[in-house]
Amino acid sequence: MSQQYDLNLLRVLLTLLEERSVSKAAEKLFLTQSAVSKQLAKLRQQLNDPLFIRHANGLSPTPRVRNLEPKLRQWLQSASEMIEAEGFEPALSQRSFRCCLNETCFATLLPRFFGKLMQQAPGLKLDTHRLEPGSMEGLQKGEFDLAIVARDNDERAPSHYQVKQVPPQIHSFELLRDDHVCLVRKDHPVLSQQWDLDCYMQQAHLNCECEVGDRWLLHSVLAEQGLHIENSTLTADFFAAALLCQSSDLVFTCTRSFAQQVVKTHQLELLPLPIYMAPFSYLLAWPQHLENDPAHSWLRALIIEHCHEAKPSI
Repeated sequence: MSQQYDLNLLRVLLTLLEERSVSKAAEKLFLTQSAVSKQLAKLRQQLNDPLFIRHANGLSPTPRVRNLEPKLRQWLQSASEMIEAEGFEPALSQRSFRCCLNETCFATLLPRFFGKLMQQAPGLKLDTHRLEPGSMEGLQKGEFDLAIVARDNDERAPSHYQVKQVPPQIHSFELLRDDHVCLVRKDHPVLSQQWDLDCYMQQAHLNCECEVGDRWLLHSVLAEQGLHIENSTLTADFFAAALLCQSSDLVFTCTRSFAQQVVKTHQLELLPLPIYMAPFSYLLAWPQHLENDPAHSWLRALIIEHCHEAKPSI
């Protein structure tokens, strides 16, 4: 006789995977810590696996749980679709979505639609994560529900700098196009000089890591002309870079949309990038299995409504 599994425990397991903490999972599920601990004990018994290992920073999932995660998300997605099959009402929805974004989108695109999302669907939860090298693969596996990614349109871009071809299982929509500019502190010496490529190359630069590493397309474009940025400082965070730029003579090359936001709150000046690079695209991407999901379709439409801009000529 086959073993009977308590399917109600699967939501608990997925929540523990997301929160990596019994107390946080209990808060999210509106349960006591004791209740979640008892349900975790049942899960361990049913699945014959420890599931999570306790350590100083919380819970670490075992390989068995990591392998189960995509299937758990698909099961929960299917259950939600059955419940919402008769129609989706944003004001009543309790759905949760996971979104990964390019770091600059946290300052530029996310504020455009997040307030409207909370107003129209207060019970719908959108967890946001920084885009990492494996995020698109996670999108295909069901670990994420949507993503906002950058695609370089410059023909000089090596393949690893861009998403030239979106995988067949992934749908996408171009939200807008952006380009690069330079940020310097308000009293930087270059503001009283002729700003051109020679001046740009003579400066000390600030580089920021992105999901493809610490080298941007700009470095390849400069290398084609025999130019190399030698004197540079590396940081992993765009907002930290803005603060370092504000308090030093470093020149920070970044996206125009990000620069336009930080000049409002920092003592910084915006300068054009003195070398041509084609504008790049921000794409909204989502997996095939969510294409016709009512809640996901509504969320995509909301993002497109508030983030889409007409494509400029290049």
